[in-house]
Amino acid sequence: MKITRRDFLQMLGVTGAVAGGLSQVWAIPDNWAEKLRYGPRIETWKVSTCGQCPAGCGIRVRLIDGIPVRILGNPIAPVNGGFTCPMGEAGLELLYLPDRIHQPMRRKGKKGESAWEPVSWEDALGQITQGLQGLVKNKQADRFGFLMGDRNTLLTHLAGDFVTRLGSANFFPWRAPAINELGFWQAFGEYPPLAFDLEKTDYLITFGTDLLEEPPSPVYFNRLYGKMKESRPRTGLKMVHVDARMSQAGKNATEWVQVRPGSMGVLALGMANVILRDKNFDEEFVARHTQSFGDGKEDFRSLVTRDYPPDKVSDITGVPAENLLRMARGFSSAKAPLALSGGTPDRNVTALFTQWAVASLNALSRSFSVKGLWREPVPLPWDPLPIPSVNARSGAFSIKPQMAPDADLPAYWVSEDLPHLRSAGKLPGLDLLMIAQVDPLYRVTDRKQWQDWLAPISQVVQFATVIDDTSPYADLVLPTTMYLEQWDVTLPVPNLPFSQLGLQQPAVPPLNGARPVGDVLLQLAKGMGVPLLPGNSGKSYEDYVQARMTPVFASGKGTPFFEAVSLEFLGELRKRGWQVYSYPAFSDFWRLLQEKGGWWDPGEYPEVDWKRKRKFAFPTTPRIKALLKERSLLSPGQDEQKGDTSPQKQMETHIRQPETPDSFLLAPFTTLMNMTGEGASQPLLQELSGLYSRMYWKTWAEMHPERAKKLSLKDGDLVHVVSGKGSVTLPVKIVPTVSSEILGVPFGEGHKESGRYARNIGTNILALIDYRVDPLSGRSSWQSTRVRVEKARN
Repeated sequence: MKITRRDFLQMLGVTGAVAGGLSQVWAIPDNWAEKLRYGPRIETWKVSTCGQCPAGCGIRVRLIDGIPVRILGNPIAPVNGGFTCPMGEAGLELLYLPDRIHQPMRRKGKKGESAWEPVSWEDALGQITQGLQGLVKNKQADRFGFLMGDRNTLLTHLAGDFVTRLGSANFFPWRAPAINELGFWQAFGEYPPLAFDLEKTDYLITFGTDLLEEPPSPVYFNRLYGKMKESRPRTGLKMVHVDARMSQAGKNATEWVQVRPGSMGVLALGMANVILRDKNFDEEFVARHTQSFGDGKEDFRSLVTRDYPPDKVSDITGVPAENLLRMARGFSSAKAPLALSGGTPDRNVTALFTQWAVASLNALSRSFSVKGLWREPVPLPWDPLPIPSVNARSGAFSIKPQMAPDADLPAYWVSEDLPHLRSAGKLPGLDLLMIAQVDPLYRVTDRKQWQDWLAPISQVVQFATVIDDTSPYADLVLPTTMYLEQWDVTLPVPNLPFSQLGLQQPAVPPLNGARPVGDVLLQLAKGMGVPLLPGNSGKSYEDYVQARMTPVFASGKGTPFFEAVSLEFLGELRKRGWQVYSYPAFSDFWRLLQEKGGWWDPGEYPEVDWKRKRKFAFPTTPRIKALLKERSLLSPGQDEQKGDTSPQKQMETHIRQPETPDSFLLAPFTTLMNMTGEGASQPLLQELSGLYSRMYWKTWAEMHPERAKKLSLKDGDLVHVVSGKGSVTLPVKIVPTVSSEILGVPFGEGHKESGRYARNIGTNILALIDYRVDPLSGRSSWQSTRVRVEKARN
């Protein structure tokens, strides 16, 4: 049954502003019609965890007669404390999306054509089982792969376990790296990266990192920013944001430093030059806990002193030398300086180099010596979860307990580059590929290569809630549940200084024939004779979740979320061997998890123990040169610089400057409402994503007034944006909050599929971007394409 959102709410007796607004179509089960019209209007609440992004925010779902009508924040969830972002509020639009798939669909015709015929679940699962059995029987399990959007839940690890137990190593998770992840892994082999406590800093500098609109947890950091801004007059907190575009982080900082895209690492090393020249660095930490600082001709000190003086850095970055000096001296003189790097503005060919340079600022500036500023994540009280990784030298994927710092990288760093690894002979040909929770053909810059890679795979199985841009290259599409219909556990959020497990539980049973991915994998595993449930107990994914939470209960550590108890009082209880709750049996513990929404270990992670055999390795020319050689397979076909030019200078050649009045560096950016592009299917988020620009349900281009004047452009004019891969026409928004050298364009629109609210609305700006990768990390670049801008003629 399809009705408008307004009629839906009015049937439930909700009127006024809440029922007004958008009147988009919602699809509800036919048997709910009587409840909507004649139900007793009984209100109940269900707690769960949001699944719109990996942040793990606790939510409360309001139900009337068992029908979800509103989503609010869970006030006792540690990550969000009762607050939600617009994505969390919009969850019902995913539940009631009218274009959700209701039964398995089999492709008709050629790959690339979006033509389907319905099949039964029995037939679909039988076809998949037959394919898997054939590979295992013929000892070709390595021809099976699984591409999995990692939403920071247990489901990702179940999928990885499914792959390895069938005898394959081809598990390809897809997610964004955490803050500082690339730099910290290279500097001292730290994975996951260290957590940080923002409330402890008195000088925060974010190199592109937008904590307010991007992962790891926008709601958590928005709460913290609010508290920090209130106390700023008393604490003197300095917050500096470095980026080519003023994001929400820049708007909430005390200073926005405009910089050329790709040059943030150069700026960091320029600051290091000043800090070393002033001899205002943490000499004790550097002597005890670092390497490659000053131990030879090609050490870090020599590199920074020789190659990154302020005047030269100013020329490369566009940051005035006097500003660089002021920033460096302010940062190094602070009592608790904190430098962060990562996020969409860091998606360029210098990404790892930049994060390594920024990490070096923390090592120099006493940041790592500040009590409580940096925290060390503590393993959860259950069996360690293995890590999907890729060997940077051989290209081999694996899932292992620990990565080797000298050879391995997290697998999701390179998951966008699978077709190129295959063409380079580093990835085996696949006969069966599963895809879940990600739409790769929408989110890559090399769509044609992905199409060419997927087309020959004889069986591509996609788990999806709607037909999306990848679906035409699937042979089977299986309808899956969304987070309000399924069980799962969200894992601790990277970079946050405490441990939390958020419980997802169904607010309603699966609608219209959808099934949870976890249950489907368990059923397939059973048919293959592969045990996935711990202890071989139970049959469902709910049983799997309970089995994984059993050792958490047995450990006696942590507690279900609790109300109105201070951490100090909790500490006193623990000294006496008491808990906030009493749960003598697992059934009591499980009941409390369902009532409260999850588990956490109150208090913060312990401080970083630098006495452990941990050495921070500074970047040096020989090390960068060696890494470029060792990881050459990560950037196949990319131009190599010849001659005696140092490797870091080779990377600096990609920091492009406009050559003509109509030439710009294309700089896609994300918004909170559409971080991954999935928000385009939700009308509320379509409205809100254009809130600041007043550009709704469309894609726009942001241009600096000086450049607009040279091109005789007015606000709202249409322009043609032209790259080597094509052209698009966009309205221009003239704003002073972008560098004059870039053209800022939001990512998230321009879907070919994904339902009626996303299909053919706006532009997918990634279609204009040249395929390039960071040669040190394998991460694909979004900021390496120059475009020409022309005024459109009426």
